Amino acid sequence: MELKFDREQNRKERLAFIRRYSKWVKSVPNEVWSRQQASLINSFLSSSKNFQLDLQEYLAMKSRLKAVTIRTSKQTEVNRDGN
Repeated sequence: MELKFDREQNRKERLAFIRRYSKWVKSVPNEVWSRQQASLINSFLSSSKNFQLDLQEYLAMKSRLKAVTIRTSKQTEVNRDGN
C-alpha cells in the first residue's frame, strides 16, 4: 500500500493552523498561553526520558535518514527530468 502525500494540502493546513494559533495567542492573556506552552514542553521532556537513545543509536538513525533523503531526492530529480 502506497501512502500518498499531498505537499500543497499539507502546506495549506499548516499555514491555516499557524494563523489560527497566532490569532489565539494574541487574543488571550500571556499567563494562559504561557502556562499551556510550559505544559506542552514539560510533557515533551517527560516523554523523552522514556525514549532515550545512546549516541551510537542516534547517529545511526540520522545516517539512515540522510541516506533515505538523498535517495528520495535523486529519484524526484529523475522523475522530474523524465529520465
